[in-house]
Order: sequence, then structure tokens, then C-alpha cells
Amino acid sequence: MVRRVNHEGTLSAYQTPSGETRYRIAYWTARPDGELVRLFRRGFETERFARETLEGLQVDIRRGVHIEETRETLNSYSSKYFDGLRVRSTTLAGYRKHYRVHVESSSIGRTPLADITKDQLNRYYRQLERDGRKDRGHVGEPLGAATIRHIHVLVSQILQHALEDGLVRLNAAKRASPPTKLEAAPPEMTTWSAEDARLFLDWSESSGDYLWLAWLTLLGTGMRRGELLGLRWKDVDLDNNVITIARAMSYVKEAGKKPVIDFHATKSGRVRNVDIDARLADALRAKREMLRAVAPEFARGEQLIFCNRYGRPHNPTQFSRQWRERVSKAVEAHPDLDALHLHELRHTHATLLLRAGVHPKIVSERLGHADIQTTLNTYSHAVRTLQRGAADLVGELLAPHAAGGPELID
Repeated sequence: MVRRVNHEGTLSAYQTPSGETRYRIAYWTARPDGELVRLFRRGFETERFARETLEGLQVDIRRGVHIEETRETLNSYSSKYFDGLRVRSTTLAGYRKHYRVHVESSSIGRTPLADITKDQLNRYYRQLERDGRKDRGHVGEPLGAATIRHIHVLVSQILQHALEDGLVRLNAAKRASPPTKLEAAPPEMTTWSAEDARLFLDWSESSGDYLWLAWLTLLGTGMRRGELLGLRWKDVDLDNNVITIARAMSYVKEAGKKPVIDFHATKSGRVRNVDIDARLADALRAKREMLRAVAPEFARGEQLIFCNRYGRPHNPTQFSRQWRERVSKAVEAHPDLDALHLHELRHTHATLLLRAGVHPKIVSERLGHADIQTTLNTYSHAVRTLQRGAADLVGELLAPHAAGGPELID
């Protein structure tokens, strides 16, 4: 089948080796030196899309704004894209890992940028939903909606960059159908009650867990894992019971490269002071005095408070693994205890304070959020409890007094 379109190009169908029908187009354009050349594109999955593409090309050629799309593959172009990104090293490592694990070996990765279509992307997303997991022990299982959406956003960013570079005419990912934001929303957070937190801390201390103080600090301050692992003795004022959170640890591990541990500004970029309670202050003081007695070099101001037995920074991944091991054993001993993720100790800290009536502004400052709205949005479940308390309070204020009781006087 061959159809003439505006007498300037052709559209034809052909069969792939697997027997599928695809479409190709041919059109004329002029090189910078004025020479006319005939160009071809193939691989269109529908006749309609091929015709629309050809018509669009011809309009651009007549207007003098035609872009000769690159034949560079997504894999090739993505390397240049990542090399030019100006983001945190941990963020870049995450981007590269997601791309390497999920995109690089797929047909999408090997496809020229200009040939990627929304239908191809949709099939790729559906395949990931069926059997896309590739982590150890889970290969072939469905990949989560949040991860698939993250992959989609990454591919879309790369294609958008190619569009802005004038290498493609459109960003096919803008037309694709990844999991929605609602489908990709994180699961409802799990937190401990004050009783549960005390139960775990008692179990940890009584079992001789050398990381007991780390768990107590996370629960008592709401700091992030990287902030805890970047904490130095000079950051702790035990005379006034204040911790200054000025930096966080970053751990970058890319395939084929040696891991890099570094310290940088906190996520918000701001230094914050967090008051601590007497128990936590006493525990930190006891640890420092013990170190001064047996290993004084580990008690110096620049020394990390939470480090391995050689005084070196913890590997954050292994640190989280140790948490999982501890909480798993605690749950065995106390079956009613929920197994939390490490980051949910931060959520527990915030939730306990909000439910106890602490003003959200104070909680926001302790957590290092950019603004109070972030705190309110993140912990809306706890804020609802405050609403209930406020309603009960105003009800008591407006309730009529019992007979014989005092009356309000204006």
C-alpha cells in the first residue's frame, strides 16, 4: 500500500520479521547547502500516526522550522543528559541506578529518541506492572506503581531535554499513561505510640544493643538518618541540652565504582538547633565520658558520635539493615509491636508531639521542614486529632453552666 500525501511524501506499510504491520514515511528536505535529499522514517505502529508525522514534517519544512530528528538512542543520549545534571550526588546516583536497572536493557533504551512513541512507552509500563522487578529475590514480580511512575518521570525528563536541544519534534512521554499520582501515592505511614516506643527502647537497652542510643536519638529528635550519621561531638551542647544539626552524610554507590561517603548541608540547606530531653542528654554524656576513659580520640569534637568500632562512618545501607534486624527481633519478643521502617522513627517523633498538642510550627522547626505547610500536609493524620481536640474544647467553653454554677459576666 502506498499513499501520496500532498504530492511531497509517501507513506507505506511493511511487515516486520515477526509478522507485525508497521508504517514508514519518506519526504524531501533541503540540506544547509541547498541540496535536496530524500529522508525516511519507519517503525510507526499506526497509519494515522505515520500520516500525522509526515504532515507535520511537511508543514515545518514549508515554514523553514524543520528539525531533522536525531537517530541517537535513548541509552546514548541519557549518558550525556546525566553528565550535565547539576543535582546532589545522591540524587544523580539514584537516577543512574533507576535508569541502569530498568531502562538500559529494555527495548526503550535501544530505540532512537525520535522513534519512541507513547504506545511503546505504555507497553513498557504495563510490562513493568506485570513482572518488572529485578532486585535480588524478587525478579519477575510486579514492580510498584511509585517506581514505575518514577521511571516515567525520568524518561520524560530525558526526552524533554532532547526536545529543548532540537533533536526531536515532541516528547512522547507527555502522551503516555503511567500509573497516576494517586496510584503511586506512598502507603499510609506507620508510627508507634509512646508506649510502643518505650517498649522497643527498653528491649533494645536490655538486650545490650550498642545502637540503642542511636534509636533513642532518632526518636527523641526526629532527625533524618543522614543527619544522625553526620553528627559530631562538637554539635552537641550538653550544658544546655541542645543538638545543632548542621550537616548530613551522603553515601553514593554506583555500579563499578568505589562507594563515596561525604558530608553536605542538610536537606533544607539550613542549620537548626533541636532541644533534647534530660534522658537523652544524660545518655550522650555517659557515652562521651566512657569514650574519654577508654578511647579519648573517639570523644574529640570532630569525631562522629555514631560510627563503627573503628571510628569510621557507618555505611547507611548497613545501618538501616541493622535497624531491620533489631526491630524484627523486638517484634518476635513483643508480637503486638509493629515493624517500622527506620524513617518512620522520624514520623513517630512528629506524630507524638502533634498529638500531645505541640504547635505544628515547633514540630516543623524540629524536623527541619522548609515551612509549616509541609508539616501539616505530611502529618495530616495527626492534625485531624488536633481538630477533634479543638472541637471538644470549644464545646466545653460554650456549654451552659450547671444549675447553681457560676455565670459568665461580660
